[in-house]
Amino acid sequence: MINTKNLLVFLISSLLVISSCTKKTEESLLLDAKNKMEEAKKLEADNKVDEARKDYEQVIDIYKDFLSGYPSSTKAPDVYSTIAKIYSDNLKDYTSAIKYYKELTDKFPDTKESKYGLFMIAFIYDEMLKDKELAKQSYQKFLDKYPKDEDPNEKMSESARMMLQMLQENKSIEDVIKNVQQDEKKDTAAAKNKDTKENQDNKDKKDAKVVPPTNDNANPDGSVKNGTVPPPPKDKK
Repeated sequence: MINTKNLLVFLISSLLVISSCTKKTEESLLLDAKNKMEEAKKLEADNKVDEARKDYEQVIDIYKDFLSGYPSSTKAPDVYSTIAKIYSDNLKDYTSAIKYYKELTDKFPDTKESKYGLFMIAFIYDEMLKDKELAKQSYQKFLDKYPKDEDPNEKMSESARMMLQMLQENKSIEDVIKNVQQDEKKDTAAAKNKDTKENQDNKDKKDAKVVPPTNDNANPDGSVKNGTVPPPPKDKK
């Protein structure tokens, strides 16, 4: 007679073996997601909106399987960022996009993807959801952690500071651009005036008359200093 306990252990072990054999690798899941993403983009380009939307949702499902199976993978931060980007750009589901950007920043706080995610949270609140208060809080949170860009090519901190200033002063991007252009014109005019003055000064120096040196040994009466007597005049014949 088969022992029930032993049978149960055998069944569980068998299921674990089968599960491990059927579990897809990181590479295969990422490849599946990539291929499905290309299909979705093609459908979108062909204006097949509903079909494209279904494919984008399937891409997200594949990426979620990846995160479930490989939560500590070095590629996980990029996967979180990609899921959020699909929700935002392709599905226009901004609430879900923020959710995944927040998960990214919570689980992988010291990655470049986390910095991007923190900025995008503020940007979505600001530009997509028009929630100015949450946008201001999010931009400030970003600047508290990233007061300046280590990589000057990123310009995320610079952009966040400008966007926060716009919100605080209730200005539009057009107002900020206009102010920047005015400042640039003032700087250009000041530089031009400086160059003009320097050029005029140089011209004045060139045009100045050179005074010929005088005979320091001659007195007004024609005599020579230091007691020297001038030669007598010639006799007139």
